[in-house]
Amino acid sequence: MDKKEARNLKRIEKSKINTTVALFTNIIMGVLSFVERTVFNHFFTEDYLGLYSFNNNIIGILTLFELGLASAVAYALYAPLEYNNKEQITAIMKFFRNAYFIIGSLILSSGLILLPILPRIIKTTVDISHVQIYFVLFLIGNVSSYYINYKNILFNANQEQYKVTMVTNISWTLLYLVEILIAVFTQSFLLYSIAIMIANLIKNIVLNILAKREYPYLSFKNKSIKLDSSIKNKIIKNTKGLILTRVGIAMVSCTDSMLISALVGTATLGKYSNYQIIYLGLLTLAILLPQNITASIGNAGVTESKRTMSRGFAILDLSSFFIYSAFAIMLLNVVNPIVSTFFGANRTLPLSTVAIICVNFYFQAMRELILSYKSSLGLYWEDRKRPLIEGITNLITSIVFGYFWGLNGILIGTMITSIFVNFMLEPVVIFHYGFTRSAYGFYFSNTLRFILVIIIAISTYYINAKINISSYINATLSIGTFKLNLGSFVEIIFNAIVSLAITNGIYLLIFRKTESAAIIKKTLMKRK
Repeated sequence: MDKKEARNLKRIEKSKINTTVALFTNIIMGVLSFVERTVFNHFFTEDYLGLYSFNNNIIGILTLFELGLASAVAYALYAPLEYNNKEQITAIMKFFRNAYFIIGSLILSSGLILLPILPRIIKTTVDISHVQIYFVLFLIGNVSSYYINYKNILFNANQEQYKVTMVTNISWTLLYLVEILIAVFTQSFLLYSIAIMIANLIKNIVLNILAKREYPYLSFKNKSIKLDSSIKNKIIKNTKGLILTRVGIAMVSCTDSMLISALVGTATLGKYSNYQIIYLGLLTLAILLPQNITASIGNAGVTESKRTMSRGFAILDLSSFFIYSAFAIMLLNVVNPIVSTFFGANRTLPLSTVAIICVNFYFQAMRELILSYKSSLGLYWEDRKRPLIEGITNLITSIVFGYFWGLNGILIGTMITSIFVNFMLEPVVIFHYGFTRSAYGFYFSNTLRFILVIIIAISTYYINAKINISSYINATLSIGTFKLNLGSFVEIIFNAIVSLAITNGIYLLIFRKTESAAIIKKTLMKRK
């Protein structure tokens, strides 16, 4: 076996470990997260649901101070980790530690400055003094990672993401169990917020200890070790390119919740947050592949040709389509029955809103592979202009449409941004700079695929609605004060099976003879 084959095998094995660990731990965490949210809905009002989402999104905006530095540093670490250059790794991490200390301090101070402004930007029936306390607890838990947990970037860059995944998911799994007990026995959102802060602190401390054991050669006391100016300039250049990326992401993901709170109210935001937890839980499972192969792609970018990278992308793109489109179609068919059954029929949203959520899910998931390649190949500077267009487009369209159509209008603004900005502009950078080829084939195939997804989605929804399996089962299971409608529960499972069976059956007929599908099949057969 030559060196190239050995490197490929190593990348495949590490990607497989990262994805497998993430899959199993996320399934466990996802189930507990769903149970926790069901209990939360039962014991807390919609205002507290909205407040939880609001706090997360404010902190998401504050983390703009991070500027995307972690991604730029991860890219800088790929080569020295591949060639085991310990001195260069230490120099990069020393630079990263100092920068993260400054960033963490800026986020903390900015969050504290925001406290008096909170009453002006949130509509809620919750006592505003309590709102400020909850926000501070959320802030401390999140800021701690900048002071304690900066070393986990080494695991990510070294294709050992599974170690971070295990510690993170174990800590959050334990947190969900504690939160369930707090909700049932105390109904205290203060204790709930304290538990989140403590879980974040414990996770960060454990990861820091693990990093010290794994990379004992890191020593920041040696003043003679300095970062090479060319590497530093490259990190700074990529960070500059990432600044607008971070701004664009924040203006899309964080401002939506703020606009819903400001234009519609925290009660509606609370309803929408129930859909978000299902949406994000499914998205987390869906994007395990691109997220856990990012470092492997980056490693390949150091050693492989652009033609090889392009061919690998085509295979992963089709694989992503199979998974993400099937999940989006299933989501359309099951999300309202899930919310109605577990959170309450009065907390469901109209079909039009659900349809927009599913379209946003599809494009967000399909975008993850592009983001992985952009991050792995260090193409931040080349893509520096698009994120600003993304953020401005989303903000303007969401405000205008939200004013007239409320929640639907805000989500339509996000959908327009996803389709006409991200889908149209972002792939150009990957194909032009990463693969040195045209992106027209990508656009053509993905447009046809999306039309196919719409046809299948409408068909499966119509079939499930006609059958209406819940009308044949009239039974209820009582668990304490919680009552589970068995007919609705069976309907969820039935709708999911019908959606996935029809979707995959159609894909098998249409794509079975394509080159990418043949390679995917061959790869799967080898693993077996």
